[in-house]
Amino acid sequence: MKLHVHFDTPELRVDEVVEGENADAVVAAMQSRVAKELGFIKGAVVRSMPPLAFAQQATRMYNSAMKTNAPIPATCDEFLRYGVEQKFASWVDESGGGR
Repeated sequence: MKLHVHFDTPELRVDEVVEGENADAVVAAMQSRVAKELGFIKGAVVRSMPPLAFAQQATRMYNSAMKTNAPIPATCDEFLRYGVEQKFASWVDESGGGR
């Protein structure tokens, strides 16, 4: 599965495709991308988290920054679905038939 992640904040700009075999692997790819942007110490902390913990922390940080209350995901799939619903991400259809 492939996901095009696209958002722009003062702290982080992302416009790229991440992929993995399942939702957990896609979130892990996102996590790796974010860790690279954060530098050695913060990046090491991010890399040490399980993908779901990363998704939950990212949601908390989003809520704080945007003054909103997006639901804290219980699964990586929920995290990805929310991103698509909110237009921060879109599925990349490899077959041309739509997702």
